[in-house]
Amino acid sequence: MGNVVYPMWAECPMLTRMVIVGYPAMSIGLLVFASVSEGTAWIVDSLFDCNLDNLMSLKLWTFLWGPLYMPMQSGMAFLMILFELYMSMQYFPSHEKEMGSTGFLVWIFFVNTVTSLVFLGIQLCTLLYYHLSGNVLGEAFTRASGLHGLWPLIMVCLTLTALSNPDGSTNFWGMVQIPNKWYPIALTAFFMLLNGFRIMWNFIAALAVGYAYKKFRFERILPSKTRLDRLEQRCCRGGRCSLLGTSWIPASSSASFDVDVQLDRRYRNFSDLGDDRASAPAAGGTTGGTSGQFVAFGGSGNRLGESTEMTETRTADQA
Repeated sequence: MGNVVYPMWAECPMLTRMVIVGYPAMSIGLLVFASVSEGTAWIVDSLFDCNLDNLMSLKLWTFLWGPLYMPMQSGMAFLMILFELYMSMQYFPSHEKEMGSTGFLVWIFFVNTVTSLVFLGIQLCTLLYYHLSGNVLGEAFTRASGLHGLWPLIMVCLTLTALSNPDGSTNFWGMVQIPNKWYPIALTAFFMLLNGFRIMWNFIAALAVGYAYKKFRFERILPSKTRLDRLEQRCCRGGRCSLLGTSWIPASSSASFDVDVQLDRRYRNFSDLGDDRASAPAAGGTTGGTSGQFVAFGGSGNRLGESTEMTETRTADQA
């Protein structure tokens, strides 16, 4: 097993390693903290449980980091965390190297927020159904059901990776070749089969976000790499830091950073088109030895309908 995990760990940048180490540590720590008293359990629920009750209480911060916490209520939950970490080491490093560590951190919070909104929208529709049908237990369960774990984030990464090559195919654990555009759906159906044919709404929400990401161009909402680079230069020593045996990837070292710089310069040039101060010479200034002031009809020219030869002949006769 170590021969498989160690090469994957070696490819993980700093933020991915922080998530892999911090996710189980925080889940175990919060489990111990919540078991102390009802007050501590309420604190954990208020800070990390992304459900309808907290949404009604306007605890919107749970959208950001709620999915980064998994309440471990059984040994099976711990095994699922280990599987999540394995999948994270497969899909997170490529995205972090492409976006940079700061950009990947912003992207994680953004995807968590969008996925949480989709998930809670589904839960709200389910709540209305239970309310109209008079199912009190189903209504209470739906209000308390939250979005937890790395699986939604992993499924978004997996869907984006698969859709980057939609004409290709993926080997489903050595059993069958599945076209990439259907692979996330097939994997979700497989997990539902293992879950006793129960619908896993967190996976459905992640699939909705993953398939809609390119169509609605969600990346336009995220800050550009040049802006993240300026932020790192001001606050983070240019992104020069290391932890867990690896380094933070600055935005300037990420893929396609030069393209973002060129686009940023192009937009700046477009914005300068309407700025007369940037293009017009100063009053009284000279350019190329001639006066910078322009006088209308002040130069020599031709009469209307005359050619240059006619003008030269008329000038010679007058002389």
